[in-house]
Amino acid sequence: MRILISLLSDYLQPNFLLIKELEGQYDQLVFMTTAAMEKKKKRHYLLSALGIDAAQSRCIVVVEDNYEYIINELNKQAFGNDDEYILNITGGTKVMSIALYEFFKDKKSSFYYVPIGKNEIMDLRAHTIRTLSYRLNLKEYLTLNSLHFECDNGFLLPPETAYATFEQFRKKRFYIPSKCKNAQALPMPEERRYYAGAWFEDYVYLRIKNDFNLHDGEIAKSVKIYRESSTTNDNEIDVAYVKDNMLSIIECKVSMIGNHSHPKDTVEEYLYKIAAVAKDLGMRVNSYLFTLHKMETFNELTLDNIHKRASILGIKQIVTSDALVKDRLKL
Repeated sequence: MRILISLLSDYLQPNFLLIKELEGQYDQLVFMTTAAMEKKKKRHYLLSALGIDAAQSRCIVVVEDNYEYIINELNKQAFGNDDEYILNITGGTKVMSIALYEFFKDKKSSFYYVPIGKNEIMDLRAHTIRTLSYRLNLKEYLTLNSLHFECDNGFLLPPETAYATFEQFRKKRFYIPSKCKNAQALPMPEERRYYAGAWFEDYVYLRIKNDFNLHDGEIAKSVKIYRESSTTNDNEIDVAYVKDNMLSIIECKVSMIGNHSHPKDTVEEYLYKIAAVAKDLGMRVNSYLFTLHKMETFNELTLDNIHKRASILGIKQIVTSDALVKDRLKL
């Protein structure tokens, strides 16, 4: 029998990725966890993302900083010498990792480490690194972070209308065309909503999806994020997508003419909003502000301060028309 053993901690992505990558190469899943992780329901979220029932796996609850306790608990499991063991030591605590290594090092075993953000698997015993082929979808990523979501990937007007509207902006050198400027005077409610700004969300969604060859499960727009058992959404995101196992979120704003007296204050308001949402969505979330606002209208000092503020808040990039007019986005 081949047994895959995973150490659980707050960040579940390395556990999930190795389990999916080695699917079909093991006969049983075993999770080593702690009372704190059980209270946070980490094993529950991992199993939910994997789509398997708890009865299909084994669980060992240990005291995370007590080496002797961990060894004793492993002894109780009667792990035999005839079985083969695949050990993911990415999660857990250092003491848990050391205990797991010491217990299994003389058995038929392999030890793996999945570094965050690299899409690699390190075989620590063979001293090799190989590329991770599995790619998370949006639902899997959010489930691993104890979240679920609703989205609206439909279009008020045909998708090609978004590209046509962008071309109208381009022809006017990104000054707002009259149809968008006077959107509230249009006869149909869906047209009023669309030309007032919804078109830009559609356009960004389509550009990201097409430029990065994403499938439907990897990207969504008009995303409402919920905590488990919550009936009210905690956050709303214009566009969210997962690429190469990393989550990216985008706030789409045609203009920075908002509730503030100066567009700079509106920019900063959006930056703070994106940063707050990203903080709630797990480790290393890429966050972007997409806008058609003519950023060159800010003086050099103001523009420099805006980019410094974005950097401090962890915003990866403010994407403007300069990037959008290119054949392919580079994010």
